[in-house]
Amino acid sequence: MYDQQILKILLFFAVFRSLSCQQSTQDGTVKIGERCERDRNCIPHAFCRSQMTCLCDQYYSPIPDNSMCIASAGLSCTNDLVCSSMTNAMCRQGVCACKDSYILDINNSSNCVSRPLVVGDRCQRTDECQDVFDRAMCINGRCRCITSYHFVNETGKCVSTRFLYNSCTNSYECRSLHYETVLECRNGECVSTGGQGTYAKG
Repeated sequence: MYDQQILKILLFFAVFRSLSCQQSTQDGTVKIGERCERDRNCIPHAFCRSQMTCLCDQYYSPIPDNSMCIASAGLSCTNDLVCSSMTNAMCRQGVCACKDSYILDINNSSNCVSRPLVVGDRCQRTDECQDVFDRAMCINGRCRCITSYHFVNETGKCVSTRFLYNSCTNSYECRSLHYETVLECRNGECVSTGGQGTYAKG
């Protein structure tokens, strides 16, 4: 009976050692959101939060299947290679940041999306549109000029719309109310290109 207890204890330790060995082979494989006991259980650039679940380190973000943590905006860097897992990013002044003409995706800090260039381009926030076009807003995910303004190719901005007989400085400010005729700025006033006789003033 005494030998059976010793055998059980030895068997217990053998099983425990086997499980420990299996655990160590799993180190570095636990995905984001899965249970962990120690930081070494988690995938690279992740840690075990409160010995419960793996989370990405600061300035890293998980990919959709949670199997990797990739660089995100703000990560310290010495060259572009450190930021290469970010989309459209580069190392700028010692941190990963979006390249010129790209802005940070508000839903994914590892992704840089194209900055709006013309009215109608995709946007995330109104300030993105205002920075480029001045009097514009982000409406339903697209940059649009605000009411009484229209986009002008010559300036790349939203300018105040001037109607028939309104004062003006440039012809591109002038628009007819229902676009039924083309207007131009003549002598500081929006008039029909066909002459002033096309509309009765007033």
